[in-house]
Amino acid sequence: MKNIVIIGGGTGTFTLLLGLRKYPSNNSVIVSSADDGGSTGILRKDLGVFPPGDIRQCLVGLSYTQDEMQKLFNFRFDKGSLAGHTAGNIIIAALEKITGNTEKAIEIASKMLNVRGQVLPVSLEPATLSAILEGGKKIVGEHNIDEPKQKLEVRIKKLELSPNVRANPKAMEALKAADVIIFGPGDLYTSILPNLLVKGIKEAINKSKAKKVLVTNIMTKFGQTDGFKVSNFVSEMEKYLGGKLDVAIVNNKVPAAKLLKRYGQEKAKPVGVDSGILKKLKVRVVEANLLSDKVFGKSNGDKLKRSFLRHDSDKLAKLIWGIIN
Repeated sequence: MKNIVIIGGGTGTFTLLLGLRKYPSNNSVIVSSADDGGSTGILRKDLGVFPPGDIRQCLVGLSYTQDEMQKLFNFRFDKGSLAGHTAGNIIIAALEKITGNTEKAIEIASKMLNVRGQVLPVSLEPATLSAILEGGKKIVGEHNIDEPKQKLEVRIKKLELSPNVRANPKAMEALKAADVIIFGPGDLYTSILPNLLVKGIKEAINKSKAKKVLVTNIMTKFGQTDGFKVSNFVSEMEKYLGGKLDVAIVNNKVPAAKLLKRYGQEKAKPVGVDSGILKKLKVRVVEANLLSDKVFGKSNGDKLKRSFLRHDSDKLAKLIWGIIN
């Protein structure tokens, strides 16, 4: 059985897990400890709990329980004082308060959802993410980076994590045992790269003999990856990693014109392949139609922006499985 470690979180990782669960693999997900948006941000601020959002979504992705239990954890209130909160976030927060321990809370939630695999916080200490933009402006907070009040056409020069938290020992063990380490799909600067800032993580990845695979985004994101080609994603990943990637997976299916128009309103474009530069980077590029035929919406009460174009779970998992084997 192959040991797969996914570094990311959120909808992108959830989508990948839905496909990977059909293969004989042991899946571990390492998620950021710096999430502070939406329901997660409110619970973190009001209760002082570990950010539960990415943990909850990945647990559901690894769940083999009845649909009703999965729907319970993903149910989002759209009215009253609980508007915007998911039931699963509240349950995980309550379990942490009851047990006094983040890992124990995840363990109990995993049993409730009959999880196969594991979800591991990259650190057991919550942290704050900051971005330094070209020109020197500093944005503090993962949510403010992801959805800035004023979007500037200035690239992110550097990410910082405060305090300088240590890696979760269990995350380090998972990386040591990995046959393949997958980065993404997900927001580059808020879901993936923050994990590499945690003490010990990038060193463990570089020391590992596992294949290192990046799943690039379908679309660019204004204020973060404006104008990015595949080579930009690879270069940024390798800069923070301090090491080399083996494979970059790219969707080559162009979305329908009406969908591109919707994304164009937010100055987002499909991520293009710049083969010449990629050859110089010496990374294997695998292109395929990985676009889901479904156009996704978001649930009532969800206050965060969501991508309505996503990878196809089965196509992406099948491609990754072929690369692994």
